[in-house]
Amino acid sequence: MLNIVVARRGEDMRWVDDLPDHCTVTVYTDDASQGVPLDVTRHIELVRLPGQHTTGELYLAHLKRPARGAPEGFTVFCPGDPLAVCPAFFALLDSTMLWGEVQPLSQLPAGQGSETASPARDWRAELPVSPVRFDLRSWAPLGTFDKVMYRAQQRYRQTHQLLDHHHPGAHFFEACQLGAMAQAVSEHDLGVRDSGLLFAVQRSRITAWQAAHGPALPQICSWLRQDPVHGRIWDQFWLHLFGLPFVRLNALTTPASMQFEEDDDAPEDFSLSRALATIDDTLARLAPPPLTRASDRRPSALQVARAIAAAQARHAPTPSPGASQELTDLSERAAQAFRLGDLQYAIACARLALKIEADHTASRFTLAMALAAQGSREEALEQFEHLLQTGASASDGIRVPERTTSTARPQ
Repeated sequence: MLNIVVARRGEDMRWVDDLPDHCTVTVYTDDASQGVPLDVTRHIELVRLPGQHTTGELYLAHLKRPARGAPEGFTVFCPGDPLAVCPAFFALLDSTMLWGEVQPLSQLPAGQGSETASPARDWRAELPVSPVRFDLRSWAPLGTFDKVMYRAQQRYRQTHQLLDHHHPGAHFFEACQLGAMAQAVSEHDLGVRDSGLLFAVQRSRITAWQAAHGPALPQICSWLRQDPVHGRIWDQFWLHLFGLPFVRLNALTTPASMQFEEDDDAPEDFSLSRALATIDDTLARLAPPPLTRASDRRPSALQVARAIAAAQARHAPTPSPGASQELTDLSERAAQAFRLGDLQYAIACARLALKIEADHTASRFTLAMALAAQGSREEALEQFEHLLQTGASASDGIRVPERTTSTARPQ
């Protein structure tokens, strides 16, 4: 069975007599329909509401009533003249086996909206429907300009004094006391709405929504009556209220031009993560002119440090034969200790290496990284400044202790 819920605001209702036999009809009407006869012969349930109401408010009046009838089947929410927004309305009612649990049913006229350019993605069994994708922050439809929603978004921000970084959709649903909806809106990018407020929902979903959010209905109705803009915003989200998923766009991948080769033998560890967070701040304070041209994208702190170290290494003097093996061994010990998270040992080995050769850039780089990871910002800054300088003299060779499992570390 299909339960057709009609929001009548003065429209001609004779189309009701042409509905299939498996449909029941409930008509919600307001004062805009006074003096306009129904002229229908089919049995309907008529609910009169005093005053004038929007289509969305008449739909909410239906949600306030307790669920009736069998839980299976669909409820179709439609405006007073559904044929105006879906010429194939009757054909769609005979194709319920193809519907989703939340099913938009409107069809945009030819030439309106970006969806008409490639309608096949929303067609089912050759019956076209035209849902509209829209941005969850601005409520603007994709691929076209909606002056009404543009002004609604501007007015809403001004009325509620929202700053640029405030999410208007999240603010709106928090005011409706729908916290889960507010959270979902803030975490996604795009929504989907029916272009003519004509859609179907599986009755079990409606019952579940009433059980979960029925207590919030008085607040919702009060909020929508405060400003005409509120009703327009609410109408954007009917499909999502009953569980149609929002859309979240995939994160951008790093451009190929910004990708740097990493050492496959250097596993990610807590030391490196902490170091990067600190080095970003440290190098920003150094701001070496050759690497901070306004026309270039700023590389990461680790990439800057490596570039400095590599440049210095190309101009560093060759160590004496007697000190070369000790220096290499010590530098490797320092790097390995850093990778394993043994910061104190890495610092000790790097310092010993620098006593052998003050311009040994690999050891100074490791020392700077380890100090940064340890939280010693000022000392790390001094080491990075050394990487920018040349001319430091090497000291005499120093014996390197063997690495053991002992807790003792060279001082």
